[in-house]
Amino acid sequence: MRRLLIEPSTFEILAIQDKQNPYIDIHHDVHNKKVEEQHEELVQTLAKGSNGVIVYRLPPTETKLPDIVFTANGALSLPRLAEPLILLPNMKYPQRKAELPYLTTMFAALGLRTMDYPGREPFEGQAELKWFDGGRKAVCGYGHRSTKRTFEELDALFGQIYGPDKKPTLLVLPLASADYYHLDVAMCEYSPVGSRNITKCLVHKRAFSLVSHARLRDFLGSENVTVIDTADSFCLNAVIDGPTMITHKLTDPALKPLFEKATGRRVVQVPTTEFEKSGGSVRCMTLDLF
Repeated sequence: MRRLLIEPSTFEILAIQDKQNPYIDIHHDVHNKKVEEQHEELVQTLAKGSNGVIVYRLPPTETKLPDIVFTANGALSLPRLAEPLILLPNMKYPQRKAELPYLTTMFAALGLRTMDYPGREPFEGQAELKWFDGGRKAVCGYGHRSTKRTFEELDALFGQIYGPDKKPTLLVLPLASADYYHLDVAMCEYSPVGSRNITKCLVHKRAFSLVSHARLRDFLGSENVTVIDTADSFCLNAVIDGPTMITHKLTDPALKPLFEKATGRRVVQVPTTEFEKSGGSVRCMTLDLF
């Protein structure tokens, strides 16, 4: 598996983005040098891990693409297929819909086959679906960008792609708080140490109802779900990379030892403050490619 990031050359915060997530600060004066430095530190930290890292630079454009740096929203890589296939998104907001031709061009340049999202509902890629059990299971979150109907459309599509006997089983859960407007803010998935099979997750208590927590435990197994309760909303917008868990600069000192004990990984913290003002952090900027 490789990691794909897009250089933040078009990153900014526009008035049109106001209230599109709880973290957007349209009055924040983006510090371009800090943006570049923070993104480069993330790239270099990922490059030390076991996975290949691709960093794509957009060609010059006058089109406003402030969010395209958040590559996790820009695609879903489908596992267990003979040939890699990238499912493109159906973004909710206008400035994100403008990303589609640039994403399509990027994947073509990387030699990756793509398909358009065939439904009408919003779908923002990897940010809203997490693969488990070698891609045979997926946890999906809806309510702030995607809808419940989104995952009915996806389930039908997966039936066509994989066939009825091999399609992944989806657990579709409503996100209980706008603080976790995407699933990748609410949950961090990982494999047991020494295994490549993702079976476990850390999850924010406030992201889901008690009923949804129970359904998640039934789906993955109680021993595979660790629920945390913290005001640090971006701590699970993280990437597990080989022996490390890469997250933002933690604001809750209790989290580092908790994460290291739960995951068996060393926690590496990188600054993402400029991107957090737009609602994203480590995982938002990192797309997994099978």
